[in-house]
Amino acid sequence: MPRQKYKLNTESLNFEVIKIPLRRKTQRFFVMFLLSLILFFIYAYIYSQFFESPKMMLLKSENINVKLKYDLLLKDVENADKSITDINNRDQNVYRTLFGLDKIPYTAGKRNINFQKGDFLQSVNKTFAVFDDFRHKIYIQSKSFDIISKYAANMEKMALCMPSIPPVDLKKVRNIGNFGRRMHPVYQRMHHHDGLDFSTDTGNPVHATGDGVVSKVRYSSSYGNVIDIDHGFGYLTRYAHLSKILVKEGMQVKRGENIGLSGSTGTSTGPHLHYEVRYYGVAMHPKKYYVDESAEISYDKLINGTK
Repeated sequence: MPRQKYKLNTESLNFEVIKIPLRRKTQRFFVMFLLSLILFFIYAYIYSQFFESPKMMLLKSENINVKLKYDLLLKDVENADKSITDINNRDQNVYRTLFGLDKIPYTAGKRNINFQKGDFLQSVNKTFAVFDDFRHKIYIQSKSFDIISKYAANMEKMALCMPSIPPVDLKKVRNIGNFGRRMHPVYQRMHHHDGLDFSTDTGNPVHATGDGVVSKVRYSSSYGNVIDIDHGFGYLTRYAHLSKILVKEGMQVKRGENIGLSGSTGTSTGPHLHYEVRYYGVAMHPKKYYVDESAEISYDKLINGTK
């Protein structure tokens, strides 16, 4: 029971109970309530700043574990990315070179994924970026290996189709003209010479330098009698200024097979064979595709040994 307060009545000289009005009691109650509420919030704020709740501690622990897992994942992806880069380097510099293929365009694939700032979110962002690059490299490399596999399966056939021997017996050749820019012997102006001119007597045998199909037989004012052979795999050879043609369009020919005779037809200053090697339409230097073995081995043995 709450203590009662008394006051002295000076008239009656008696102590009387002090009665507190209801309104004042109510005011006191609300003041105490507000003070209690303020103290509670102050306590809660101080506690939250210096002490962690079990739930908050659990969340922080889980966040640390997730970040560690992301860091490990990033390292795994980076190691895999290094491995696929090494494979790509071998593909570009070994496999594709071996089959005479052009290098593939190799740009990284990025989706430009950006998160808000923060150590963990930056780690996630970096992981996504590296993984995207890795995924793109895997796709490009798989396409490249599809092409390499196709060429590897046809390697023996391609080896026979490659224009890898001289088109005429080099012992019967007096000299060989230059490939590239030179002065035209008839028109006396600079031009690009797309092949080699083998200076040889009229009537010497001209041989297919690789297996293929005779794609065109024609006469032109510049080339004279000319034969084009499609060897597949992007290769085409051309034999011009022939005195005689011994094949027809659509014929299958083998390396070393006699396809015509040297001559001086068309725009020519003397008997010779004009020989071109084209790779996907681009004129290549023919000497890159054959070795002069005629000094040690007879040309007959050379062309017979390739059959």
